[in-house]
Amino acid sequence: MAGPGQRLTVPAGTAHKFWNAGDEEAHFVCEIRPALQFESLIETMFGLASDGKTNRKGMPNPLRLAVIANAHFDTVRLPFPPAPMQRLALAMGAPVGRLFGYGATYVPAGAQLATATA
Repeated sequence: MAGPGQRLTVPAGTAHKFWNAGDEEAHFVCEIRPALQFESLIETMFGLASDGKTNRKGMPNPLRLAVIANAHFDTVRLPFPPAPMQRLALAMGAPVGRLFGYGATYVPAGAQLATATA
């Protein structure tokens, strides 16, 4: 846990998560090296949340999540179940999610309107 002005370093391959554990507004700055596709993943997840397309824990429906997670498997994965089991589940779920029209990235509705009018 980090307090105001503190920095934390998480070694590569270490399971971790981040959230605001307090009642005050928190500002979070994250630096990922090498970044790989992490920025695209975060933009997608926050875009879905801003458009109300996630549950209360910030997760999209399982098929959409399978498509996103499959595309970003080399960047981020869950600490459990083991990676081979995750890969198998994503190999089955991602194609079904794509059939439903879900993509690996998501552009929030407001950004789509801004692009269309520009």
